[in-house]
Amino acid sequence: MLQFAVFKDSAPADDWSLNHARLLDRDDLVVPGEIDFKNGLINCNRRGVRPTALLLQYDAGDSGRLSLQTCLLPHREKPYILSVELARHRIAIFLAQAEIWQMHLSQEHPAMAMVQSARQIFTRAMVTPDPVKADANGFKALGLALKASELLALAHAEVLIHRRYKERPASRATFGTAVWPKQAGPVLQDFVKNKLNFELVRIPMEWGVVCPQEGVYDWEKFDRWVEWAVESKCMIIAGPLVNFNPGRMPLWMEQYKNDFGEICDRAYDYVQNVVQRYGDNIGMYSVLAGVQTNLDYQLNLKQMIDLVRTLALVVRQGQRNRRVMVELNHLWGEYLATERDAVAPISFIEQLLQEGIRLDAVGLQILFGDARHAMPTRDLMELSKLVDRFLHLEPKLVISSLGVPDSVVDENAGWWHSRWSPERQARWVSQALMLLLSKPFVEAAICSDLYDHELTVPAGGGLLSVDGKPKPVLKSWVALKKYLSKPLGRRMKSSDTAS
Repeated sequence: MLQFAVFKDSAPADDWSLNHARLLDRDDLVVPGEIDFKNGLINCNRRGVRPTALLLQYDAGDSGRLSLQTCLLPHREKPYILSVELARHRIAIFLAQAEIWQMHLSQEHPAMAMVQSARQIFTRAMVTPDPVKADANGFKALGLALKASELLALAHAEVLIHRRYKERPASRATFGTAVWPKQAGPVLQDFVKNKLNFELVRIPMEWGVVCPQEGVYDWEKFDRWVEWAVESKCMIIAGPLVNFNPGRMPLWMEQYKNDFGEICDRAYDYVQNVVQRYGDNIGMYSVLAGVQTNLDYQLNLKQMIDLVRTLALVVRQGQRNRRVMVELNHLWGEYLATERDAVAPISFIEQLLQEGIRLDAVGLQILFGDARHAMPTRDLMELSKLVDRFLHLEPKLVISSLGVPDSVVDENAGWWHSRWSPERQARWVSQALMLLLSKPFVEAAICSDLYDHELTVPAGGGLLSVDGKPKPVLKSWVALKKYLSKPLGRRMKSSDTAS
């Protein structure tokens, strides 16, 4: 058994949140197991005796309330101290990523100074016999290591973004936003084209919205946005057309939930209707999202693959050069702890490619701060590492939905650095955008919503408030787009290098 001692007010804690707690195996793969809290100890039970890591939400002070993990640890009788083990893992991550990225930071760089201090305090935590003092030192070491690792990730992004855009600006379709079709009109459309100067829009033609009743289609509100986008010479991403996330499939499909043949046939008919209506006016069809999670509809891997193959063939009927995308959410695979036959995100894409299914892009939904949709907050280093896992895949990445809330909508989802606010939202987007677009295999980034409405995920994630007023996050998107609108030229500071 793995046990972790936790403390509060210089004594063993009498209560401890296990929000989003999971057990991890090699390669950070979530595995089934039981986690509970009793008498100041977090108890982790997993079948077998393999080394295991614990992932959970942790209040790391100035760094925020984040999902953090320990290293893989062997089972032992004596409890580990949670803060110390979280610090150990974060220091290890800093050293490993600095080597992988070949980031040769000078000793005077703030990140190096912080991680050296973290290592010294961590050593004190390891040698002190007093568990309360060890916990306090572990907490201090963790805070420093978290800040150091984020600085490292941002320094790496700065090097890569100058390398990527040294001689050419970002393409016209690098920045985009989702538009909710329920509202359309000259004011909003003019805002997208002339105020944001975005030339990429994602129109979420979800099955349940387009076809609220079986056989009844409501195209009007979608037609308005498509017609405007075509006239404005904007690239359009349609979808995800079939969204398997909980609550997003048509209500009338519930009767067919356990019949894969019916699901496949009706999804085929729906996608065929969309393609017949809009054809080559759509630059890319996002055929489905969330199918690998099994959080709502239960499919096995073969059925998932067959469904993707079928929908991709529908899109390309008579026009093989039409672009197809599959979207992934829950990117850290937390659902694997409970969902039978679910597939890890990157493994799902690898399986599709091995089956010979041609994908033009893989969409990543990067959304934090909403526990109702299982979106616990993570730091920038974790985000950078996660995206790097897709480096070896042939299809380019599209950040198909990027957003965090403008206020704390759910305490259980955590926050980054400080509680979510309009200013904190803008700061996160500013840094996350630069980090993501520094990756040469990321083709585009799309804001989760143009404006806030009842279905915005996460709540408050839009560029405009419910009453149509611009939020500070809008400036973050516009500023980076302007920055990358011309070649960056030679990077002035060249003392730090990256692979």
